[in-house]
Amino acid sequence: MTSKVSFYVPCFNAAKTIGPCLEAVFKQEYPVAEVIVVDDGSTDESAAIASRYPVKLLSHAHNLGLAAARNTAIKNAKGDFIASVDADCCAQSDWLEILMRRLDSSCIYAAGGRLIENKPKTIFDEWRLLRMKQNWEDEPPSFLFGSNTVFRKETLFDIGLYNEKYSTNYEDVDICNRLKERGYIFTYEPKAIARHLKNDTICSLMDSYWGWNIGYYQKKMYYLNFDNFIYKIKDNIGLANRYIEEDMASGRYRMLYLDFLLCLHHSLRDFEYFISCVSFKGRSLQCHDSLSCWLSLLDLSFFYHFNSSVNELPTFIPKENAFLQNYFALSLILGKSISEKFRGNNFQYVLYKHLFLSICGLSDQHLLRRVLNLIESRGDWDGLFIKSQPNLNALFLENITLNFRQWLEVLVSRYPEIIRLLEVSAQEADGPSIFYKKENRNNENR
Repeated sequence: MTSKVSFYVPCFNAAKTIGPCLEAVFKQEYPVAEVIVVDDGSTDESAAIASRYPVKLLSHAHNLGLAAARNTAIKNAKGDFIASVDADCCAQSDWLEILMRRLDSSCIYAAGGRLIENKPKTIFDEWRLLRMKQNWEDEPPSFLFGSNTVFRKETLFDIGLYNEKYSTNYEDVDICNRLKERGYIFTYEPKAIARHLKNDTICSLMDSYWGWNIGYYQKKMYYLNFDNFIYKIKDNIGLANRYIEEDMASGRYRMLYLDFLLCLHHSLRDFEYFISCVSFKGRSLQCHDSLSCWLSLLDLSFFYHFNSSVNELPTFIPKENAFLQNYFALSLILGKSISEKFRGNNFQYVLYKHLFLSICGLSDQHLLRRVLNLIESRGDWDGLFIKSQPNLNALFLENITLNFRQWLEVLVSRYPEIIRLLEVSAQEADGPSIFYKKENRNNENR
């Protein structure tokens, strides 16, 4: 006798993959009582594509996060068991059958399968495959990866469903921790296979990896106050350094630039999250339009240039844009250190372009050029973390600057070839950039 299973897919802007995902759900060999798709405020065609299938489509008016989407599905599910895969995953036809066999035992309350990455198409996919595995191989499972699981519904209600403060990641770790605290047993079954359809860009990769770990750092209170937050900056540098050491030792030189970029990306993303928690009660500060960026940079550089002798700089920029001013201040301050180590223009341009893309979501070459020109024309911007300015956090700027510079010196001392390897790796990550080709031609003509 088969058990009644409700199958759900949480979905946010997954138009590229939701179709293949649902095709696989409807090909499951084990009977499925209903299929639920929770559209979590998508702005693409996800909901329209999902509606072409015989699913129960539940929609959030705006994005509430992954844990909230899971809870919406569970509260509306009719089955005694709740199966789910993420919208960018395809479960093999025997996936549910295999996991339900594990749940035949009354002492097992949840089961998870193995997620296999599709063949990587880009360097970003390769980095994800190396650093973001969603299977346990030969290790005992610490938790079940949320990408493909089955739970007993009554158990989920008993432990209070998913914690909705985990909007992008960590909700799977948290719920498994609560299962263990209550004495519920879960199991990992590597024969139940789902395949990951995701193809990353540099922006999605950096943000996904940052989101993977934010729950852990929240739990450790790293964003509670600035004294705690300083340790997060040091942790970012330590993590990037460990990855570079591993890739140097293994000859994975293609990965080095992404390891290096991680340090700056995570520190900036952490600071943005930190000030939203401390100053704006968790409210998002996504005011990163091109005009706000230009005004923040021009205000910063204007008052710094024309008030070089004073200890306190004024600003016309509102507090809500404080992050942008700190972002540009850090870019200017670090510019001298980076340009001294990386003599050509290409590396610094690519690094700053990728930070601008991954942090602000913008591609404005004129603004980027303006930043690089300011660095070149006025190399020493250290005054930005010495002088007082209402929007600048001098402690953040000073700590990340000094730690980053020290780390860069250690890297060069330990690996004399690291500069050349990082430049080559950055060129591959940048892809067929028109600017890159132009710069290379100019360099050859000098």
